[in-house]
Amino acid sequence: MLLSSTEIAYGYSTPKTHVSPPKSQKSEAGSSPPSKPVKIDLDNNAHISKMSRPYATRQVSPDALKIQPMIIVPELPRSSQPDEYQTFLEASTPPEDPLAKKQRPLEAGTANITPARVDHRQKTEASLSRLKMLMEAIFEAEDNLQPDSSGVISSDAAQFFTFDASFNTDSPIIALSVHGKLDSALATVISDGRFSDVPVGDLNRLQRLCDNSLKSAASIDLNIRGDCSEDELEQWISRVDKVDISLRCARTALRIMTGKRPEKQLYSEELLQSILEILKGIVEESIIPAAQARSAAQHDSNTIASQKKPLINLLNQSRRILILLSKLIASNGIPETALAKVEYLTFGMIFADCAHSEKDSILGLQKFETLRHAAMEVLAKVFSRYSDQRKDIFNEILTSLENLPVARQSARQFKLIEGESIQLVSALIMRLVQTSATFSETDKSKKKRRALTFTNGNSEGKDATESSDEDEDINAHREASSVNPEVAAIRNPAGTVQKMLDVSSPLADAARSNAHHVISFLVDRALKSTKSGDAPYRNLLDIFTEDFIRVLGSTDWPAAELLLRCLLTSMFRLCSEEQNSTAPAKNMALDLMGRMGSGISDLISHVRQYSRSVEVQDSHLSQKLAHLTEDVLEARISQADLISWTGPHRIVLEYLVERNISDDAQLQSAIGYHTTQWGVKVGDFYDLLKFKDEDEDEAMSDELDIEAASLAFKLQEVILSPKWLESADKFESVKTVQGRLAHSLIVISMPFCKAFDNIFNLFLKAMSSDQATVRSKSLKSVMHLLETDVTILDRNVGVVPFIMKLIGDPSPSVRDSVIALIAKCLTLRPSLEESMYEPILRRAGDSNIGIRKRAIKLLRDIYLRNHDNSISIAIADTLLHRIRDTDEGVAELARQTFEEIWIAPHYHKASAGGDDSVQSKLALKNQLSLIVLTTNKPLVDHQTEHAQAINTQISKRNDAVSSVLESLLRVLLSAKSKNAIDNFRVCMSFVATMFDDIVDNTDSATSLGRQYMLHTLTIFARANPKLFQPDQLRHLQPYIENLSSNDDLQIYRSSIIIFRCVLPHFSSVHSTFLSEVQNALFRSVSKLNKRELTEVISCLWTINGVLNNPERLSRVTISCLQGMYKERTAEFSEGSQKLLDRVRRYLVIAGLFGKYCNFEGDQVKLFRQAFPSWKGDTVSGLMIDIFSSFTSPKRPSLIRKAALEGFCSICQTWPKLFLKEQVYSAFDIVFSEGDQDLENLVLSGFREYLQDEEKLSEKGSELSDGDSEGLESGRLSTIVTANQNDGVTTSIAQRYLAHIIRIATKSQDAYALTAVEVIGSINRQGLVHPKECGPVLVALETSQNPNIASIAFREHRTLHEKHETILEKEYMKAVQQAFVYQRNTVGDPLGATIHPFTSKLRPLFDVIKISKGKIRKKFLSNLCMKIDFDPVKLDVEDEPPKHLEFSRFIIDNLAFFEYNSVEELIHTISIMENIVTATGTGIAHAIETEVLRINLDPAPERMNQKYRGAQPEMTRPQSEVSPERMRQLTTSAMILSALWDTRTYLRRLYGLNPGTAHKEGKGKSTAKDLNKVPVKTSGITAEDLWKITTENMSSLKTKEKMVIQCREFVELLTIDKDIKIAADGDDGQGNTSRLSTPSDDEGSISNPATPGSSGRQRKRKSASATPGGRVKKQRTKSNGGKANRDAMQSDEDALPFWD
Repeated sequence: MLLSSTEIAYGYSTPKTHVSPPKSQKSEAGSSPPSKPVKIDLDNNAHISKMSRPYATRQVSPDALKIQPMIIVPELPRSSQPDEYQTFLEASTPPEDPLAKKQRPLEAGTANITPARVDHRQKTEASLSRLKMLMEAIFEAEDNLQPDSSGVISSDAAQFFTFDASFNTDSPIIALSVHGKLDSALATVISDGRFSDVPVGDLNRLQRLCDNSLKSAASIDLNIRGDCSEDELEQWISRVDKVDISLRCARTALRIMTGKRPEKQLYSEELLQSILEILKGIVEESIIPAAQARSAAQHDSNTIASQKKPLINLLNQSRRILILLSKLIASNGIPETALAKVEYLTFGMIFADCAHSEKDSILGLQKFETLRHAAMEVLAKVFSRYSDQRKDIFNEILTSLENLPVARQSARQFKLIEGESIQLVSALIMRLVQTSATFSETDKSKKKRRALTFTNGNSEGKDATESSDEDEDINAHREASSVNPEVAAIRNPAGTVQKMLDVSSPLADAARSNAHHVISFLVDRALKSTKSGDAPYRNLLDIFTEDFIRVLGSTDWPAAELLLRCLLTSMFRLCSEEQNSTAPAKNMALDLMGRMGSGISDLISHVRQYSRSVEVQDSHLSQKLAHLTEDVLEARISQADLISWTGPHRIVLEYLVERNISDDAQLQSAIGYHTTQWGVKVGDFYDLLKFKDEDEDEAMSDELDIEAASLAFKLQEVILSPKWLESADKFESVKTVQGRLAHSLIVISMPFCKAFDNIFNLFLKAMSSDQATVRSKSLKSVMHLLETDVTILDRNVGVVPFIMKLIGDPSPSVRDSVIALIAKCLTLRPSLEESMYEPILRRAGDSNIGIRKRAIKLLRDIYLRNHDNSISIAIADTLLHRIRDTDEGVAELARQTFEEIWIAPHYHKASAGGDDSVQSKLALKNQLSLIVLTTNKPLVDHQTEHAQAINTQISKRNDAVSSVLESLLRVLLSAKSKNAIDNFRVCMSFVATMFDDIVDNTDSATSLGRQYMLHTLTIFARANPKLFQPDQLRHLQPYIENLSSNDDLQIYRSSIIIFRCVLPHFSSVHSTFLSEVQNALFRSVSKLNKRELTEVISCLWTINGVLNNPERLSRVTISCLQGMYKERTAEFSEGSQKLLDRVRRYLVIAGLFGKYCNFEGDQVKLFRQAFPSWKGDTVSGLMIDIFSSFTSPKRPSLIRKAALEGFCSICQTWPKLFLKEQVYSAFDIVFSEGDQDLENLVLSGFREYLQDEEKLSEKGSELSDGDSEGLESGRLSTIVTANQNDGVTTSIAQRYLAHIIRIATKSQDAYALTAVEVIGSINRQGLVHPKECGPVLVALETSQNPNIASIAFREHRTLHEKHETILEKEYMKAVQQAFVYQRNTVGDPLGATIHPFTSKLRPLFDVIKISKGKIRKKFLSNLCMKIDFDPVKLDVEDEPPKHLEFSRFIIDNLAFFEYNSVEELIHTISIMENIVTATGTGIAHAIETEVLRINLDPAPERMNQKYRGAQPEMTRPQSEVSPERMRQLTTSAMILSALWDTRTYLRRLYGLNPGTAHKEGKGKSTAKDLNKVPVKTSGITAEDLWKITTENMSSLKTKEKMVIQCREFVELLTIDKDIKIAADGDDGQGNTSRLSTPSDDEGSISNPATPGSSGRQRKRKSASATPGGRVKKQRTKSNGGKANRDAMQSDEDALPFWD
């Protein structure tokens, strides 16, 4: 090999720059001028292959060492390793082509040797010379420090040393300015590799000078107080300056120690201890207090903030010292005495509590984070070098975690190269786990490679000769393999693989062990804490998990996969059935697995992005990665491709090695972990191949043997020394995206990511859990997965049906989670809307308010995305019903939703100068079509009775929808609406568009469409008449001219309504047009039925307001009245049908004219002329007089109905007529007769009048606010006012309220609904005392008619909010009335409904929940006490007894109430127990003596039986107990047994331990828990309680059942648990229907006696009870401790029907 083909820099040897040759060759350099370079013969080493060691011993001919120029190639030390090489980058070296092949040093040409390379030696000589000169100057100045005869120190010495008496030392202190030059010079010489040329004596002397400063600063106090004076502050600043000099000295001393000099005297343990002491003092006294202070605080913080600059300087200096300390630990190590201090110091900095934001931090978060980062490096180096410290380091980290912040933003300050941030502790844990898998100096020490040791006087370091044997062993191995080590490895594949595993397996096991230790600690602590608790471990586990997921695809943190794998295993274990974990534990597991599953999906998504990036690159490596990505994602890649020498593992290693230019310890740990992981995979793959070979009975091919052995050999070399990779075969330069993609492919192929399907299947399994919280959490976890990978829905077809099954789950939290998950599914896959929207429609009416709101929001989103009209109409119809929701928040959301889906999309189109394109018009028509179809559901075109019934329901539905839409439009167009102007413009566009369609579509085929459109126009007209223009009304005139069919009648009615509503607001309309309309209407009066006639007459009076011609109206009215007057005495026989129809017609027309027209004033004259005998003053009075002739009970029903309806119509306009004797007498007769039709007619009149009065009150308030435009002109509301009619409304309410309540509670049909509406109006206007309506509203809200129940609940809640104090006193009466209503009207006296089990008094309890806890507890106490009774006075004559039915009603409600807090639940249970133990004791005694006839006299002949365990003697009764007494005792036992069963059910359902009631309210520690909402436990079902209660209530059917019931009740109160179990074991039988025994701890009961203290083997848990169940005050017993404990235990016996 020629010189021209080498890269070895050369120079000329001079005496000044003499270089010592290797020990094996001692040569001398001549001093004569050089002539030209000599050639170096390296042919002897030419046979070394690329797979061999990367170096060879070079031999130089002695003839070349005379006087010729030469290149000195020193012999490599026998112990040298490739990782000891240093790379020098030349300034003139051209940048390397990233796609070019890597060139090895010995192969690269040196044809272009630059002057910079030649000058490198001169530069290093210059830097060495500068250092020596500086050190000589320092030492000379030190020698000259002694003052001369004049006592003056020389000026030269003053330049290098500082003189301050406050240092408290006579030793010289190097000046601050000198330290900067000295540190720079030392660093340069060390980096140039010339530090070995510095005399060791000089370095030692320099360290002694540094030690002077360190010792002098050891006692300096750097504490800074917030209340210090200015002088004290100046003194502190001066102390900081002195410490600054000491820190510079420490840097200089450590710089010398990190120079890798072999001399032991440079590594002083005492000096290192001084450095650590001063660093500890600075950090603990200054830096950490400053970091913990908040800039927003006062006192101390303000003082510290004023000294920010010197504090930051101390921080920077400390950070530099820590960096040097980490290098020292890595290169030489430190003594054991210093290890503890180093670890203590670093832990203090890493886990120091600092400010949570940059704004609050005095030092700055990022500034302090650099110090923590340096401390982490030191700790990582200690961990790497000292394997015996690793366990302690991990334990200290884990126990210090509670000091970490739990706020995610403040916790994550460690910056990643990708730009994101994680916790520094997360990075530290991953770094240590990776280090555990890295072959390091610690592992080399096992092969007798020991580092230099510090001198401490007790032990001495080992010189080079002592390690010669070790070096010889290693070199012997390499020399043995120098011929061709890879060939030797191939010859023994099994041995080669095993040797590689011997190195990699222990490292991998250590990493797994440490990762498992960390995860186990975190999980165990998290299970014992909550997110809202004091311990932060639950939140920290979330943060750690998120951090590990965040770096899952990063090449620098491969240990994240191992940690997540361990965590996932723990979570699987928690969710396993064998583990029997609690619900919170399973919830935590599901939550974390959801995050991990999302992380896996994110990683796969990033892989696809990386793959697209590399596909566009034209390189062999990119193409290979693209193929690998495709195979990995499709799960068809083989393990051989993954672990091949040129596969993704090699790509990652090459990428990391290329980046590891400056020996970054973090990258080194990643390289080591990757390599170890690769080696383990190779070993596993080799074992799998051998296993398959044995099964197939075929020898493995030689090719596979060779590949496996070659790969194992190479991996072993890389594990031992990663830089060996540089001497391996050429490999294409790896770019960042390629490296990340390769690493991601590796991670996806590992067990953690492969567990994704198992995670998802576990979520599906958890959806069917017995625990509602687990079901809810599993749904949320699935939602997290869908957010990152929507293809789950495509890969798992059964997921959506499985989810939809849970939308009707009994738990509100589960239903809420299902809707949230469905929303996510529809957002990601809108095509699923058609199959999923119907269940959501039902959830819009859910009993839970939050679920209703979420469903409405989801339906809004579906509506806006959907293009199917049928779906849109169904959604709109559902949302319209929610506008009148009982909860105002839901109603407001529904109104807002309609504004968003119907109005808001057209704002820009309806604005001035808006979009007038064809598309805009089509969009407006489509929206209008949806509105029309929503408000007009088509009728069924059949003539059957069933079809007519359906059409009746459809008509009611259309009317209800129209009313709701009208109220909606009123709100949207009112002045209170934020978008009133825009909404008005859009509605005007709707109206104009509908009129255009009516004009354009004139053929008969579109008559139905016109009918629906005109009906929709009536809604807009009622809502706001100003939406119409005068010209638009002319288009309606043809529809009122002729009536030829029923369809025309519908159109006619709609047209009339529009005219009636709109005409009063358009005075500019021509009178000719109005006259034509008026004439047409008059012609149709005689043809119309009442419904259309109502609108016509109202419209006629409206037109009269413009034309002012009331004479025609008066004449028509007079004509009708005259016809009625003539027939006032007529007898209506069976043959006078025409007369009856004519009179009835007169009554209807006259009544409507009397309602809508005002004939007072000038028109009275016309009526006097027509009726000369009339002496009254008002026309309305005349009408009442004539109508009264037809209200007699003797009149035909049709005539009477018409007359009463006319009464109501006229009185609604003239309310004072309600007080006229003729009117209220006729009403009294109707109510006394009880005719439902007539009663409903009168109540309808009351309802309309009272509702009109409500509207007047509301409009009066609007008028007071200045809004006088919205008054409907259809009535004479402009004449009368609410104040004038107050007496009328009050009179109606007081006079007829009893009848109205009777009708409301008599049935659940339309008659009752009318009465309920009247009660609601009376209640809203406050016409009667609250206690008059309150109880009946409570009863009515239990109705099965949803309309009745809704109105009653709404009014009850309003009444309770206004008059809580009054109403809560009436609730027991209300409960009694509700029971009677359920028994007599509904026909179901039970207190709950089944499937699902719901309390009938739930609406009442929901209203009471508004009140404070004291009111709720009082209500529950009173409710329980309603069950209690006097056994002597108990009435049992009825079948079944009334009190038994009533008690069952209350007990059922108590069992299924949704209690608001644990406290009120415990309170209720306590009352139940007191009732049973107090009242039941006397009853049990009576049953024993009267029914069971147990002889309680301990006669002498029976005394021995007592002690032998015999049963008490029972004798046949001399005379049977009377049947009445038997029923009385049995009924008492049934009531109390049912109450006890419910008590035990509640305890088990909510997981309440015995004796909890006595702890109620005691202790501050339980106050928070008592106020929480009780949580139901799994496995406790209501069906079993319902079954046993039903069986209990059938005990009165036969005498045998009565005896059994009595005996069971006695056993319930008298037999203790332990004795009962023993008795059951003797006879092999036991009654499993009874729940548990009332214990001493659970009620007001006495201490039980022992078995030997009575004449029978029973323990009486008696309570002193007076007749009537009055409980005596229990005496306190000092010896009842054990009895109480026994009583508590007795409550724990198993409950057979819900276990």
